[in-house]
Amino acid sequence: MRNMTLRVLLDSGIFIHSEFVVDAIKPTTIRWGNSETVSHVHGLARKEPHKDTAYQAQLDSLFTVGRLIRERRIDANEYSEINWERMRGSAGHPAFNALRGCQSLIHRCCPAIERTKFRSTIDIRDHLAKGGKKDREAGIELGTANQLAFFEWLCTLKPDHVALLTTHQEMIHLTDFEVSSLREIEWFQFLCERSGSPENYPDVFHLWTAERNGLDAILTLDNTLCKLVSRVRKEKIRKIEIKTGVLRPLDLLRKLGIDQPDPVPVEYDRFYHLHEVE
Repeated sequence: MRNMTLRVLLDSGIFIHSEFVVDAIKPTTIRWGNSETVSHVHGLARKEPHKDTAYQAQLDSLFTVGRLIRERRIDANEYSEINWERMRGSAGHPAFNALRGCQSLIHRCCPAIERTKFRSTIDIRDHLAKGGKKDREAGIELGTANQLAFFEWLCTLKPDHVALLTTHQEMIHLTDFEVSSLREIEWFQFLCERSGSPENYPDVFHLWTAERNGLDAILTLDNTLCKLVSRVRKEKIRKIEIKTGVLRPLDLLRKLGIDQPDPVPVEYDRFYHLHEVE
């Protein structure tokens, strides 16, 4: 176990929550002779801890995950849909990032099916959008190029639709890998049906992509996908084989024989001056 290397797809939440600090301002009194003035010094502070201590423990273990990627004990992977999801957030600070130094080591794998081959648009906002409830409530104008619109369309495909699409493989510029995915579309559709909501379709697609690429696991902080896979594996009505594991950070560490995660190198209730960090 301790010498094994796992091929893992990193969910977007892993990247987002690898950022442990936020910008902070510290009022500092400066004395000039008999006068005083207050200067606002810019620096960094650790994010407030999560109310759920068990969840915070999962977050803290990301520093160990980062170390294992740098040591090549985790063969980390990402792909286009994960990258689009990451672009929805704001840029974080590289200091004290749990995945710092890992980016050049993270491989890019192929999506089960590339969305842009079926849903092209000049509206980058629609392309970046998930297309779910939050986007609708925010008043984002949604078209057919967002994630959920594409995944919902995939769920409508019947065998004759797949046959037609694969017949026009060259015209659509489909790779053989994507053609194989289309021919196994029922795998994705089956899990979507049991996912409870279209809001969960992106997670199912991530799992499908990991499965199609032969990865050992998908690493996620969300427990929803873990529960879905557990339910489907126990289902007796119909069996589909799910070879890819769904692991949270502490589960991944235990699988690699690590019971005690590394300490987090950033303290609560401490102001970090910019000259203290690289």
